[in-house]
Amino acid sequence: MSNRDYARTQIDTLPEDIIEKLVEFISFQKFNLGLYDNDTDYLNSVPGMTEKIKNGMDTPLSECVPLSEVWANV
Repeated sequence: MSNRDYARTQIDTLPEDIIEKLVEFISFQKFNLGLYDNDTDYLNSVPGMTEKIKNGMDTPLSECVPLSEVWANV
């Protein structure tokens, strides 16, 4: 059995939350290989990323954590 066939077989035995992590990992690997035309295509391929970005854009700045608290040296 090839590694590809083994991986396919094993994926069917995993819970859905792990599958989501695998999809994200695969998207990142494709990004590293330059298989996406642009960053938008990559971000759209990550499960839930579009919603997270839209939620962040809709959040008032007054509710956001200041950058200096995230990165003290910025």
